[in-house]
Amino acid sequence: MIKTSKKAMVYLAPAILALGLTACGQSPASDSAVKVTNGIAIQDKVFPSTILLVSVTAEGEAICTGTFVNDSQVVTAGHCVQGLSKTRPQIYYATETNGNMQAIAQAVSFSRNPDYSFADGVNEFDVSVINFPANTAPAFSLIADATPNVGDQFVIVGYGNNANFISAGTLDGQGAGVKREGTNFISANDNGMLSFAGLTGSETTPVDGVEAGQYVSSGAGDSGGPLFVNNKLAGVTSGGGLAQTADGTDVAISRYVDLNSASSRAFLAKAIKKTTNSAPVRKAVAPTRTAKGG
Repeated sequence: MIKTSKKAMVYLAPAILALGLTACGQSPASDSAVKVTNGIAIQDKVFPSTILLVSVTAEGEAICTGTFVNDSQVVTAGHCVQGLSKTRPQIYYATETNGNMQAIAQAVSFSRNPDYSFADGVNEFDVSVINFPANTAPAFSLIADATPNVGDQFVIVGYGNNANFISAGTLDGQGAGVKREGTNFISANDNGMLSFAGLTGSETTPVDGVEAGQYVSSGAGDSGGPLFVNNKLAGVTSGGGLAQTADGTDVAISRYVDLNSASSRAFLAKAIKKTTNSAPVRKAVAPTRTAKGG
């Protein structure tokens, strides 16, 4: 577990990260910023319930991460559906291969925690459920039935960038579009939010003495991505920021919504259909492997 001082704390507003993604099958115009930092690149068949989400709004195209919890419903962040039509949202379950984006399915509707406000930034209500056509999911994950404890090890997965740094006063980075995983430990649980500190390295800029996949953090593009404890979905990414340890080491703070908070449980009980965790075709699937523990 990494402990940090409050020095140099800068929070990332929960905004969807614009990637310049184009129409299905076309190459993105440009790459964008922050992934599972210090993470390990994995194939889509690893953690198959966790998917890439591509949205299109008046402000541009963007990516988020989400997790199927039954055959057709994805749990993600509330800010990932900001600006979308509820009746025909332009948000897609997609795959990316060698810079080419391919849509698999378009969402039919979504619901969001009614207590969520985009203006409030990173907060415990930042959860939504996106509805896709029946039997869209390649697999689904069970939702955890209890809040994890401080010190519990977890795995996070996401399509965000694999570097964190400050640019013009905001958290920025590079390397989005690739699925990554990594491990860390819960450092705090307060007011419906799970928090932890991670390192800011990547495959190309590793942290001395730390194996890739350990002490990970998250960022833009990972928004809505899962925090798995014992292979169950315990939280989703809302935001984060940068801090320094007492010896001056840069670390990234990640904040995830606790899906077992009173507010999240009440919302999910209404939003997720009663067949959750018992899809008629696909089964709940544990990851084919996980990153090594820290």
